[in-house]
Amino acid sequence: MRKMCQSHTVQKKESDEWFSSLQYLNASINDLSISESFLDNGSEFGALNDATINALGWKADKPSDFDIKGNSKHITESLGWFTDVPVSIKDKDGKTVTATGNFTRIDNGEPEPMLCLGMTWIRKVQGILDPNKNQFRMKLHGKSYIIPTFSKNPIAKESPKDTESSKTLDSDSSSEELKKMRKL
Repeated sequence: MRKMCQSHTVQKKESDEWFSSLQYLNASINDLSISESFLDNGSEFGALNDATINALGWKADKPSDFDIKGNSKHITESLGWFTDVPVSIKDKDGKTVTATGNFTRIDNGEPEPMLCLGMTWIRKVQGILDPNKNQFRMKLHGKSYIIPTFSKNPIAKESPKDTESSKTLDSDSSSEELKKMRKL
C-alpha cells in the first residue's frame, strides 16, 4: 500500500490536522485551471481525481495495481498512471512555470478537479514549502521561483444538537419551550 493524498471529504480529527497543514496554489494542466491544487509533503506521490481526468478527456498511460492509504485510515484504489503531465503554476511575478510529473488517478468522490502535488514532484523541482510566508520556493532548469501559496481551514459542520441548542427564544416563548431547550 502506498501513502497518498486523501479526499477532501475529510475524515474528522486526524484529517483536520492533515487538511490544515496543506498549502494550496493556483495550477493548471493544459489550460484547465484547477482551484483544488495543493502541495502535500506527506504524500509519496501526486494524484489527479476523476473530475480532472474527465475534464481533460484523458485515458491512463499505464495501469496500476495498488491501493493507496491516505493520510488517515482511508484507503482508495489507484485507477491508473498518467506520465509527463505538464503542471503550470505562476510565480509571484506572474511568470508561468511548467514542470512535468507522474500522477495516479483516484476517485475521491469530489465533483471539482483536484491536483495533489506529492513529494515526488516536490523533490523534482527542488521545492521548499514555507507556510509561514505562504510561499513555495522551487528550482527548475537552474532558475529559482517563488510561488504564492495559501491555506484553507476545514469547515466544521454543526451537529443537529448544536444547531438546536443554539436557537434563541424570544420574550414571548412559553415555559414549555424553555423546558424543551434545557433538556437538549
